[in-house]
Amino acid sequence: MHSPTAARREPVPTVSQEGEFHRELGLIDATAIVAGSMIGSGIFIVSADVARTVGSPGWLLRVWVLSGVLTV
Repeated sequence: MHSPTAARREPVPTVSQEGEFHRELGLIDATAIVAGSMIGSGIFIVSADVARTVGSPGWLLRVWVLSGVLTV
């Protein structure tokens, strides 16, 4: 049968030696992951709206290039 202590997992220890990886995720790391996923998905949503508005692939590419130049 299952006992309450059997279901518990021991925490994974972090190694403090140089050159070793640590299994930890801080607030800044988590925020960067969420922001990156929102920006990444937003590119596809916005380009679909622009494609519907301009009506042709050529104009869509021109708008993308112009937006890229203005961004830099």
